[in-house]
Amino acid sequence: MRKPFSLAALNLALVVLSLLIFALVLSLFLSFGLDAAQASWHAKEEASLNAYIVSQLLQSEQPVTAEIASILFNSLPYTPTYLYVSDSQGQLLYSYRKAERGAGRGRGMQLGLTENLNWQEVKSSSAELVYRYAVHLPTFSEMEGNASLLAAAERILIWALLIALAVSTLLAFLFLKPLKRQSKMLAQALDSMAGGQRSVELRSEHIVEFSIIANAAQTLQDTLKNEEQLRRQWAEDIAHDLRTPVSVLKGQLEAVEDKVLPFNDERLHLLQHETVRLESLINSLSLLTKLESPDVKVHTSEINLHAFLTTFIQRFEAQAAKHDMQIVLSSGDAVLSADTQLFTRALENLVSNAIRYGKEKSIIRVNVTPDATTKAESLSIENEGTIEKSYIPYVFDRLSRGEAGRRSDGSGLGLSIVRAIVQAHGWSIDVKSNKTTIFTVRFT
Repeated sequence: MRKPFSLAALNLALVVLSLLIFALVLSLFLSFGLDAAQASWHAKEEASLNAYIVSQLLQSEQPVTAEIASILFNSLPYTPTYLYVSDSQGQLLYSYRKAERGAGRGRGMQLGLTENLNWQEVKSSSAELVYRYAVHLPTFSEMEGNASLLAAAERILIWALLIALAVSTLLAFLFLKPLKRQSKMLAQALDSMAGGQRSVELRSEHIVEFSIIANAAQTLQDTLKNEEQLRRQWAEDIAHDLRTPVSVLKGQLEAVEDKVLPFNDERLHLLQHETVRLESLINSLSLLTKLESPDVKVHTSEINLHAFLTTFIQRFEAQAAKHDMQIVLSSGDAVLSADTQLFTRALENLVSNAIRYGKEKSIIRVNVTPDATTKAESLSIENEGTIEKSYIPYVFDRLSRGEAGRRSDGSGLGLSIVRAIVQAHGWSIDVKSNKTTIFTVRFT
């Protein structure tokens, strides 16, 4: 397992590394750039010096003697390392090396020392060789003053980089210190939340990223608080809903056993009713737990909604008739890809609720909206009757029941199961309640 890095240390290392990379790149650019600039300068200066020497030799009184050459080259525009001038026969007319100047035949002995130089030819207008010369112009860095300048610039650059490294390290440390403090505060807050605290204060920071994390952590804390409250309420409701049929069964069986109550068909029917209620509650909890599992899978197939819903509604006509209700289907040819068993269970819960909590002597409308390709876009179930506004945000929560629901035999899991089935298919569901209540499942 790799050792984790501190945020401050990692950022500080990135700052130092970035500065070092910048220094390396700058040094490379300066090195190659200066070399290229010096080479270009040297070529131009050398060309200018060559042109000057040629023009002096050709424009002066001919033939050029050693005395004349000494006068011509006594003052050069650029100071070469050496300059040798000879006539076409190789007789040295002028020589210069560093600080020494000389002229005339008396220096002819030096010609042997200059035979290996790079001699340039000077020709007259008739292309006749008249003079030869050898010259070397020192590079920019070979000049004493310039070499000192470059050395000083190099030292200044090194000191500037060292000072920049020190200052940037200090500034990075100063800037990262509050980041480290804020990240530590967030980590402590999250640890407190993980330890079970649900009233942890998460302040919004000036840094956007930390503010996003703090807001997300606050949302997580509120969600956990609500979930825990729902779980406690759920546990209480489950205990109550399980206790009621179990208590009835236990009391009835004990009374029959003690001969207090007779064991007849009516008694058997009551016991069977409570058993069915208990079984239904257990099955609903099992189904909901399965649907909310991350690895839940649905097995879809193509469903012709008009034929499917026509048959489905017929199953509820008798139950609706007991409340003087009528179920009306409005559906064209629409096709839906869904898990038939789960889709049927969701519709059963929605229609059962519409019958149970809707107004008597009313109409329940089931409407399917297809798209241009006859694929179902949405399905809505509308009944007369309203849900109290304060209850609507919690209508799909587990064991969440409104006032009407608490007076019924429902478990409070029906709509939670509907939402779980809808989400397992990748659909969405919403509810609106004004004069009527409409549950709408959207398939796209």
